[in-house]
Amino acid sequence: MNEMRQIMADTVEKLFTEHVTKSLKESAEASDFPEKLWNAVEENGLLHILVPEKFGGVGAEFADAEVIARGIGRHAVPMPVVESILANWILVSAGLDIPTGMTVLAPVRADEALDFAGDKVRGTATRVPWGRTAAQVVVITTEGDVALMTAGSYSVTENQNIAGEPRDTLVFEGATPAATGRLPGGLTAASVFALGAMMRSAQMAGAMEWILEASVQYANDRSQFGRPIGKFQAIQQSMAELAGHTAASGAASTGAFQAADLAVASGHDSTFEIAAAKTRISEAAGIAAAISHQIHGAIGFTYEHDLHFCTRRLWSWRDEFGSDSYWADWIGGSILEQEADDLWPWLTTRPT
Repeated sequence: MNEMRQIMADTVEKLFTEHVTKSLKESAEASDFPEKLWNAVEENGLLHILVPEKFGGVGAEFADAEVIARGIGRHAVPMPVVESILANWILVSAGLDIPTGMTVLAPVRADEALDFAGDKVRGTATRVPWGRTAAQVVVITTEGDVALMTAGSYSVTENQNIAGEPRDTLVFEGATPAATGRLPGGLTAASVFALGAMMRSAQMAGAMEWILEASVQYANDRSQFGRPIGKFQAIQQSMAELAGHTAASGAASTGAFQAADLAVASGHDSTFEIAAAKTRISEAAGIAAAISHQIHGAIGFTYEHDLHFCTRRLWSWRDEFGSDSYWADWIGGSILEQEADDLWPWLTTRPT
């Protein structure tokens, strides 16, 4: 871990350990947005981690942003931090200024094409994180147009995912953008969608890290038949499986972020690595959640215990920005596009 990454990791851990309490997460689920924490995140520069220094940002790499995304997952932070990080990076990449106030990225889906014609935006964006709270939303058309939409220029229908995080539907009926631009060369609506999947992968990897630690602690503390349940072979086998999925997920996440940095530096397409990570980690998320609840027993199913804050997010995040089946299908299609003699070189000579 380089110096920048270590500083960011220390900052994230200190900030979230101090502020992200159980009561804060419960209040957030009751629609009380943690404004004080959001301001602290912004003051520490986390939202501008990918913005170049000349534009007032940190000028870090995607691999540095992974530290933040993992921290979000590990602490179950109830705020759209990664969505804001991507939104700010896209605005700068499109040659637009970053506005004040919360700005989030609306997920880009092929089946939700937004129309941008005559300086007006029309269409519907679903499952927008904290759409009800954001001051601005960045939307991208399938043609690569970027539009900054301010609150009030669209209607909002509130919804949420299994974890209680806002996932709202925004309807644009001839709305006028506050600013417009174009995605730069090499960046498409599909690749932005993949970057969202990459962020969710890191969040899930972080959540599994917390789940593993909590499960080990509980197995050592909980006694049955005169000894800790962690001494029983069945529990040990489950713990080993959980540890394996957690380690594999962390490695897959790191590989995806490294590939994204290569894509920025050399034009290498990182979608394959991101797809592999999202597929692997989404699959592991369901297994990890099941094992952790089995180890914790009845107490793990109660709202009073902290376990559900991470497991419900795993169940939600694994389906966002493309489910495991979506990305597995994408990988299969990419492989089928290769000629028989080209497949092995295509797989083994990808930049790392």
